[in-house]
Amino acid sequence: MLSRSLPNQKPHLAWGNSRLLPVPSNFRSFLKYLLISIGVLIIDHFTKYLATVYLKNAPHWPRSWNFFYFQYAENYNMAFSITAISMVWVNLLGLVATCLVIFYLWRYAAGPAKLPAWGMALILGGAFGNLIERFITGFRAMANTGVFKGYVVDFISFDWPDWLYFYRWPTFNIADSAVTIGITLFIIYAIFFEPREATANASSKNGN
Repeated sequence: MLSRSLPNQKPHLAWGNSRLLPVPSNFRSFLKYLLISIGVLIIDHFTKYLATVYLKNAPHWPRSWNFFYFQYAENYNMAFSITAISMVWVNLLGLVATCLVIFYLWRYAAGPAKLPAWGMALILGGAFGNLIERFITGFRAMANTGVFKGYVVDFISFDWPDWLYFYRWPTFNIADSAVTIGITLFIIYAIFFEPREATANASSKNGN
C-alpha cells in the first residue's frame, strides 16, 4: 500500500509502519508502455505458433498469391534473415540491446513526448520476442543434439514483381515488423520533433 507523505515528498510503498521502497513518479507511465511491449510479445508468439501448426511442411498460403503470402521458415540469422555475425554474438547483442531499450523506455516514459516511448515499446516487444524464441529453440536443440542452435519462425513473405527489378524481400515476422515500426517512429521523432522541443526549451530558459 502507499503511505501518506508530505506534499514535497515522494510516496512510498509501506507495510504497516515500515517504509519499503520509493515509488518512481514515472512507474505508471512505464508500466503502460511495458504493456504495449507485452502485447507485441503475445501477438508475435501466437502468430508464430499458428505458422508452425498450419504452415510447417506445407505450401505457402494463399497458394494462388505470388506477391504477398504466408510461408513457414526457420531463421537462424538476424532480423529479416540478415547474415552478418555468429549466432553467439547475435544472442549476446540482442540481450544487451534489450537492456538498453528497457533503460530508454524508462527514460522516455517519464517525458512528455509520446512518439519515442511508443517506438521503444514496440522495439522492446519485438526484440524480446525474437530473443526469447532463440533461447527456447536453442536450448531445445541442445537437449536433442548437444548444439545450441536457436532460430525464430518467419512466415510473412513479399515477392516484388519482376518488372520492378527488386530482390525478393526477406521473410519476416511480427517481431521484426514491430522493431522496424519502432525504429521508424524514433527516427521521425529525432529528425522532426526533438529539434523543435530543444529550441522551445532553450527559448523558455532565455525568456526566464
